[in-house]
Amino acid sequence: MKPATIRFSQFKATALAITFFALAIMQGVQAIDDFEFPPISYSDTKPNDRITQLQTDTESGKLKFTQKTERDFVGALLKELDIPASSQALVFSKTSLQTSAINPGQPRAIYFNEEVYFGWTRNRDLELMAAEPKLGVTFYLIHRDPKNSKLSYEQHTDECFSCHAAGRTGGRPGMVVRSVLADAKGFPIFSAGSYTTDQSSPIAERWGGWYVTGQHGELRHMGNAIAIEVDKGNGAEIDREAGANKDMEELEEFIDPTDYLVPSSDIIALMVLEHQVGMHNRLIEGNYVVRKAIYRDQEISRELGEKRKGFSDTTKRIIDHQAERILNYLLFANEVKLTGGGLDSKSSFVEDFQHNARVSKDGRSLKDFQLLSRIFKYRCSYMIYSSSFESLPKPLKAKIYQRLGSILTGKDTSNQYAYLKESERRRILNILIETLPDAPASWKSDGKVKKVAAK
Repeated sequence: MKPATIRFSQFKATALAITFFALAIMQGVQAIDDFEFPPISYSDTKPNDRITQLQTDTESGKLKFTQKTERDFVGALLKELDIPASSQALVFSKTSLQTSAINPGQPRAIYFNEEVYFGWTRNRDLELMAAEPKLGVTFYLIHRDPKNSKLSYEQHTDECFSCHAAGRTGGRPGMVVRSVLADAKGFPIFSAGSYTTDQSSPIAERWGGWYVTGQHGELRHMGNAIAIEVDKGNGAEIDREAGANKDMEELEEFIDPTDYLVPSSDIIALMVLEHQVGMHNRLIEGNYVVRKAIYRDQEISRELGEKRKGFSDTTKRIIDHQAERILNYLLFANEVKLTGGGLDSKSSFVEDFQHNARVSKDGRSLKDFQLLSRIFKYRCSYMIYSSSFESLPKPLKAKIYQRLGSILTGKDTSNQYAYLKESERRRILNILIETLPDAPASWKSDGKVKKVAAK
């Protein structure tokens, strides 16, 4: 019997595979450092996002903020960033960097649009997260000197990463919305557990440690209620009825609303925030994972001296998997069903949120609300227009578009998306064809939407 032989190229490929496997193990143990390696190189990459643009404009003197009060300054800054004040969501649990200043009488205010998340705790530095094409999301503190209105910026990472690049975000920089059982001082009762919230979360598990205004019919949530610890260290109790409805559109019962920009913490804004955060996190994951897979492919080809056409089967599977994860969320496949009368609100958020909606010729948009059994009328996320979606790796984006076209035209006859009836798919497709700049020509040429029967 001849001894086994291994060609040098095989040996190199095996060695490389072992090396990448070892790195994967190391990075799995210390996932928080994974994004510091190429091709992400988080700390070594200069960000280009809405906050860096703001910093450039203020430091050059092009943009000045001369407001005398902190409240007026926050309002002016939000206006500059095109963030509606009506997106305000108030958190009274001590679950951020500003814990010592947050309590049920002085909650932290969060505002958002598709590109920036803005946190304001009175008399403290402002906390901001911005969508960034390569890095996914970046973190900042902005300090305002009340004497001369001068702003100073700090790109913040280490402390932010303790929550925003940990298990709840898959070990990569991301956003977190949590529901906790908070006591009378705002401290989470950790023995009672907590929930990470997105569009699939039951309403009964949402908004613990948050204030909530607006109507929700027979649905019950955890907002507006103080938790009481049971048998110290063995959980907590919360009265959901105490925080329910009450025709409550303002918050005088809990805080002085004049301390904030608007007197509400709107339930519809909260629902949109949670959907958007979940969408952002999936786009960030797709961006990171696919870029790393392509990078590994290129490195192996370079080491072997090969000029490979296309990607390895492993990389193709990774692209396919990430495309499906993003599509599943983009099309609201796992969205919790609203019951008991749906949602309603007197806040201006719905109108403000829709001010930049991309509208089709027949007046429809992906920002149209339904609010009876689900959030939006047309179940394809408006985040398809976002910079985070736009900057996805080209192979991943192409796969998403190919699959999305197949689903919306009815070529995909699986049961997975059968909840999207023919009329809704047709309207989504028409909206996208007319409002998405890089919509594939094939979407329009594929003809009429085919009817898909639920199996």
